[in-house]
Amino acid sequence: MTENRGRYLVIIGGVLGIFVSLGLYGLIEGIITTNYIAIGFIYCATPVLGISDPKTVLAIYTFSATALAVIGIIAAYRLSENVRNSAFIIIASGLAGFLFMGFLWIPTGILFVLGGILLMKDN
Repeated sequence: MTENRGRYLVIIGGVLGIFVSLGLYGLIEGIITTNYIAIGFIYCATPVLGISDPKTVLAIYTFSATALAVIGIIAAYRLSENVRNSAFIIIASGLAGFLFMGFLWIPTGILFVLGGILLMKDN
């Protein structure tokens, strides 16, 4: 029973993570209009790998966060024969999301970590 609860938490967290990261990208690119509220996100980005264009840096962050959310969803959906390894992947992707999204990743990260702990506890 806990295995299913862990899976559901991770899948919900992954979908939430995708919405948050793509929503932030939509704010920055102007797809979602907000009367220039997202300007602070654009100009507070620090250079990554020598890239200093703020929009490009934030695009890298949002793509990475989306990829981590998809990895978590796939790990929850396709639990390997060793559930412990899948749970480690889920927890690692939840914690690594904080590097890319910061405080916006808190709900997703919490759901990933709780789901991974429930999966580990079951086995």
